[in-house]
Amino acid sequence: MTGEQWRAWSARIAVVVAAVVVSVALSRLWTYANADDPDLIEQGSIARAASSACAAMRDSAAASAVASTAPIPQRVGAINAQNDAVTELIATMNQLGPDRLQADQPADQWLEDWQRLVSARDAYARSLAAGKPKPMVLPTIDGKGLVDRLNNVGLNCRVPLVLLAP
Repeated sequence: MTGEQWRAWSARIAVVVAAVVVSVALSRLWTYANADDPDLIEQGSIARAASSACAAMRDSAAASAVASTAPIPQRVGAINAQNDAVTELIATMNQLGPDRLQADQPADQWLEDWQRLVSARDAYARSLAAGKPKPMVLPTIDGKGLVDRLNNVGLNCRVPLVLLAP
């Protein structure tokens, strides 16, 4: 094989190797781009539904808020009304259907976390109504605080402060 033939074969081999490397890189990039991030809700239909349901929940929770110096029955009523607003958010999101919610990994967990918040607030309201108020305790799940889990899923739906200080 002459030097010129050798260079031609080397060039062909280099082109084939480069094409294979680029193809593998692009296929891995495509796979990564289409993978579901387990920490973020990324599906557009879920995000749109959550955005409007959260806005309604925020408005309702703010409208139901009372001062911490209000009479106990009034405070308990406000807590229950705010819990109803969160329950409405959960119900609205569940209307999307289990298949759609399960298609975006953290969506189901996010709704379960809202239910955990309602449960913690309900326990506080019951203790308040019984005349033996205990501080509201929010659970920690998998080493993360409940509020962090609710606020950090990539949605514009942060827990309103009025829900954290009943």
